[in-house]
Amino acid sequence: MSVPPPVGQAVAAAHDDAKGFILYAKHARRHVIDLPHNFEILNNRVVSLCSSWKVLNDDINRQSVTRQKNDNYEACLKEKDRILKHYQERIVNRYKKLVGLESGANGEAGNQIPVGELSAASKRWNNKFYIRTFYRLARLDKNVRKFMTEVTELEIKITLEHVTSRVNPEIVLRQSAKELTHAPSHQAVLDSLVVCLCDADCKRIIIHGEPQVGKTNILRNLNNRLVQCPPGLELDCVIWVTFPTRLSEPEDITTDIQDKILQRLDLAGQNSGSGKKEAISRALCEKSYLLLFDGFSPSIELEDIGISEEHEHGKVIIEAKDPYLLKNFKCHKKIELEKLSPQDSRILFDKIIADEKLCEENRDLGDMIVEELGGLPGVIISIARSLKCEQEDCWEGLNQRLKADVNVIDLPELGGVKLAFHIAYDNLKENDRKCVLYAALFPKVFPIPIDILVECWKAEGFLWCPGSSFAAARSEGRTVLNELTMHHLLQKCSKRHAKMPINCRRVALETPFPGEERETSFVKSGVPGHLEEAEWKKARRVSLMQSKSVKLPVNPESKRMSTLFLLLNPELEIIQDSFFRNMKTLRVLALNSLGMKLLPTCLSSLTALQSLYLNNCGKLQQLPPGIRKLKKLEVLDIRGTLIRCLPEEIRSLVNLICLRFSLGPGACNPSPDRDSLERQTSETFSTAKHLNKLEELTIVLEINNGSIDHFVNRIKAGFSKFENVTQFENVNNRIELLLQRQYQPPRGGDVNFSNSTVPVTHGHDATAGIEWPRSDNEALPYFQGRVRGGVCGANCLASVKDKGKGTETLKDKSAILQTGEPLEAIANNFEENVDLEVLLTDQFSNPEQVLQEPPVKQSMPLNNWSPPVDERVQAPFHNYGSASVRLK
Repeated sequence: MSVPPPVGQAVAAAHDDAKGFILYAKHARRHVIDLPHNFEILNNRVVSLCSSWKVLNDDINRQSVTRQKNDNYEACLKEKDRILKHYQERIVNRYKKLVGLESGANGEAGNQIPVGELSAASKRWNNKFYIRTFYRLARLDKNVRKFMTEVTELEIKITLEHVTSRVNPEIVLRQSAKELTHAPSHQAVLDSLVVCLCDADCKRIIIHGEPQVGKTNILRNLNNRLVQCPPGLELDCVIWVTFPTRLSEPEDITTDIQDKILQRLDLAGQNSGSGKKEAISRALCEKSYLLLFDGFSPSIELEDIGISEEHEHGKVIIEAKDPYLLKNFKCHKKIELEKLSPQDSRILFDKIIADEKLCEENRDLGDMIVEELGGLPGVIISIARSLKCEQEDCWEGLNQRLKADVNVIDLPELGGVKLAFHIAYDNLKENDRKCVLYAALFPKVFPIPIDILVECWKAEGFLWCPGSSFAAARSEGRTVLNELTMHHLLQKCSKRHAKMPINCRRVALETPFPGEERETSFVKSGVPGHLEEAEWKKARRVSLMQSKSVKLPVNPESKRMSTLFLLLNPELEIIQDSFFRNMKTLRVLALNSLGMKLLPTCLSSLTALQSLYLNNCGKLQQLPPGIRKLKKLEVLDIRGTLIRCLPEEIRSLVNLICLRFSLGPGACNPSPDRDSLERQTSETFSTAKHLNKLEELTIVLEINNGSIDHFVNRIKAGFSKFENVTQFENVNNRIELLLQRQYQPPRGGDVNFSNSTVPVTHGHDATAGIEWPRSDNEALPYFQGRVRGGVCGANCLASVKDKGKGTETLKDKSAILQTGEPLEAIANNFEENVDLEVLLTDQFSNPEQVLQEPPVKQSMPLNNWSPPVDERVQAPFHNYGSASVRLK
């Protein structure tokens, strides 16, 4: 018996198809019904578009004297023609054809059919869903709706401002500026800028100076002054551009500047076709213009903006906030804006206070406050505004805060200074930042001797020096100084002195050293005060220069101290014998200009000391015998003391590089005659000859009787190995000689790569800018590793990469590697049985420390060979001789 077919399933499928078709037809019918209404709306918008375009052209013709068509006009015209053509061919003609109203009329003639006839003709198709034309009318309605949006968008664009530009924009747009009548020096700079503009050959000008000094205000005054151009200067346009500091990419910066220039020229629509650069260049090529940049960047080229050297009558003035711009920007004139003089500062201060009686009552206080503000107009104005209508006690309180530098940087009036400091500071390398903060240890507006500052930087390990030459350290130090000066973080006040701007110093004092916690540097310079016990304990750097009534503890727990400034305290006559006992990490000690007759015996505890300054201690008669223990001492200054005969102990200072002393009356001979001076000179020669590493020798001659020239020639002859001799001015029979030579290390069979300028606690990769400081507790003594070949006289070839020096190649079997600083040795072509022999030098002071922190472990990785840790630790260091560790 056969099975009947599944009639039910077929019926269900047919039912679903029919249902879908009915929904589709219903949706299409809605479009067919809406088509007449939508077409009528579209037609009205097209008519409106044509009417708007006619009105626009009438306005352009009417204002042809002041406005001209730009690129946007041509773009809109092309779009309008495209829309009208599409409307006629794809909408109107198709609609007529579908509803049967062609009547042979194709083109403009057919367009005369009234909209009402088209609507009436299409209504008879509302229910003919079984005919193909019905669905074509539905699709036409969709196209009408879409096209309606395009017509509306074009009509919005058709405005006079969009498709035209002003022919002659206003020459100058005024800027908000503070008057310069209170600052004659700044008024003089403004006048000099006007003179430069009148010079046809002066087309590129830079105005520069430290932050907050008033550069932008001068440019704004110049802009406003050119509303009436002086005789000899004719300008068509002055353009002010504020540099976009929020952007970092050169392309984005260039685009932002171009947009501002185009907007100023009423050419904001010129962003298509030939491009913004060409549009700017084309608009300015025949004009006499002045472009004022409030800030700029060396990464931006004027040519990329559209400002060409070929613009015969164009001039550019740039306010340089970026110091590197001074190096990289080719200009015809550089004008440096100085700080306000004390007189101009007081005039500005009184002008802001605007109360003659109040200023007169607080005349002295006002002078002291103005002196503390550093001559910066922005700071003076902010502080003066805060003091308006305040009583005398407020003035006194502010004065005390400024003098003591206590919580000063938190004043809102100094916010601009703080921001400017950190912008420059954050762009420095880490070691250069340390150099800046170190300079703040000196008192405010103190003339810092540049040589002393560089020596301190070197002793602290802030300088990268490719070798042990002291001259190289000086060269690197002056490079850093120039960098900091360029950023206005330091200022040169003479050939041999620099100082830190008073407001920069305030910010620096509040800034922790990189890699250190806060409050590791304590400065009480120029103000009364002393350190508490807890402060001595955590201090790394202490400055008590010019401190009034300085009080020193008996035995401070200063186990982390690296710099101590006690100089310029003549009332300090005694330092306790136990004072230096715990300062074994101290590297810089400045005791100059104290009232001491004798130094404490505990000075011998300072085994890490590298720089010792005792100059101008006029009562000091001798050095303690224990000074011979200062084996790492590189700089010793005893000028201006009663020590005029170099003691025997100095011969033990085997690493002494720089020595400064005086010849003449002293404790050893208060009234020397010619013969005694000759003996003094001869003894000096004898002692100095034992100092093999000596590179700099400064001798101050103080001779009351006889010819000083004889002793000058005598010294030059006695130190003939010093090639460079500088003789400073002779004043009152006092003359200073600086003798210099390049140190040549002794030659031997071993290759020694020591770098004493980089301390054991500090490594520096100069190429990568990477630094890895190690704390003083982790510091290891110097050691030497000797690589010896294996069987068959294997040729040892090691490539040694010194972080901070580059790469050297060792081909000798007995190549010595100095690893006081971090080294990496990559061994190639070694036999299997290669020994690494560690030779302990006499610089070891604590062999047990080596057992705890084996230097091999962290300093000498050799390729993939690495002896087990236990072998490193168990190596026989106990005999203070040598140990062999076999590499696997």
